[in-house]
Amino acid sequence: MADSISRQFATWAAALKYEDLPPAVVDKVKALTLMALTSAPLGSVTARGKAAFALAKSEEARPGGATVLVDGMSATRLGAAFANAEVMWASGLIDSYRMLTHPGPALIPVALVNAELEGKNGKDLIVALAAGYEFLTRLCDDFIPATAAQGFRPGPVYATMGGAVVAAKVLGLDANGIVSAIDFAANLAGGILTGGGASAIHEPNAARQGAAAALIARRGGLVGSETSIEGPSGFYKTFAGTNKGDVAIAFGGNMEIDLATVTAGLGTEYKLLTIMFRMIATAGYNQPVVDLIVEMMQANGLQTADLDVVEVSMNYIENLYPSQEAFGRADSRRAGEGGRTKFFAANAAVYGGFPVVGGKSFAPEGTNLDTDPAIVDFMANHVKIIPVWGHPMFSPSVTLKTTDGRAFFGHYPYARMEWNLDQLVERLQDCMPGYPGGKPAFDRLVEVVRNLDEQPSMQPVIAAVAG
Repeated sequence: MADSISRQFATWAAALKYEDLPPAVVDKVKALTLMALTSAPLGSVTARGKAAFALAKSEEARPGGATVLVDGMSATRLGAAFANAEVMWASGLIDSYRMLTHPGPALIPVALVNAELEGKNGKDLIVALAAGYEFLTRLCDDFIPATAAQGFRPGPVYATMGGAVVAAKVLGLDANGIVSAIDFAANLAGGILTGGGASAIHEPNAARQGAAAALIARRGGLVGSETSIEGPSGFYKTFAGTNKGDVAIAFGGNMEIDLATVTAGLGTEYKLLTIMFRMIATAGYNQPVVDLIVEMMQANGLQTADLDVVEVSMNYIENLYPSQEAFGRADSRRAGEGGRTKFFAANAAVYGGFPVVGGKSFAPEGTNLDTDPAIVDFMANHVKIIPVWGHPMFSPSVTLKTTDGRAFFGHYPYARMEWNLDQLVERLQDCMPGYPGGKPAFDRLVEVVRNLDEQPSMQPVIAAVAG
């Protein structure tokens, strides 16, 4: 009989060494780390970032504890993880996997605070992040829509699990300890869409809970369930509605998921390589829509006045998001708001782009894009969203129809967003207008992260984002 899903992951993660990681995985982990660390200074100047610092100082301060990034104060391990995650999340500059999970703002803080307090080096950090990211991506891969259909926000649910493996690896737990940490994380995971501002604390809480799960496992005295993921009352049954793989809804329309695929190729095929980077503070699938429309207009010499209709074809689930009710209907193919895709398509067509986090505005100074007559008119009269059953996710197709009867077609494959470190560094240049310390500070951070596997401790990393 095959080992349980938890046992397979735990055995792999416990034995994982830096030398086992392919160069592309090391490079991707560095890119993911850079994204999160770039987001911290940007988030620190927001109201939410400042509130995170204030809460940590009043409730979590601890001399000799873990460092709260940018601010530099010392806090409890769990308090620093929460605060650092809040600051990263506040910026809106985050990574994204399969639309509805954003691992970085949870996993990176967990890795940093534990590596700092446990005296680990850069290679240790990379290995722990590789293990946690791979666990998260494989665990959630085909189950994300089904999790949303159950009423849970997938991001924090899966980030708690990934964070537990990250922390367990940094803490040096053996396979038995990691199995327990996974079970404890499954019992601590959560996050629902109540319609208020609570989603802003989902990933920060996932960071805290994931780290706590590993600490409890290290403490001893409790042994986690061997089948906490696929058991009859386990993680998948609770958060995806099934422990057999017969999901109610899926990105590609396949409602039968073979649980063996969750661990197939573990250690040789890395799903974390396909994580994308969200530069615009919106649903990640809107980013390629903006880029594609701008590229097509420039390539064909088109101006806004030339456009009659902009048609955007996208995955039908992307079009339904963020409707929790719609996610519960496997046969729902009606047109929805598409996470404001019409709005972002209109900005690309009217103003030639949309500002990235920290980036310049494309519209005239003082323009309120939500009420701007040019945007409102273009959305209402010139943008058409076409939800397509089974269309590749994060891979929009666009047809530009002109007033003189011409038509131009373009497609944006998801692979274009699977940036490596160099590609990410280039794209992050667009964030520099709003980056605290400007380009010199960012360049110092890039240098530290590029050489992360040579860092003897976390101090150079922490110093690179000090305020």
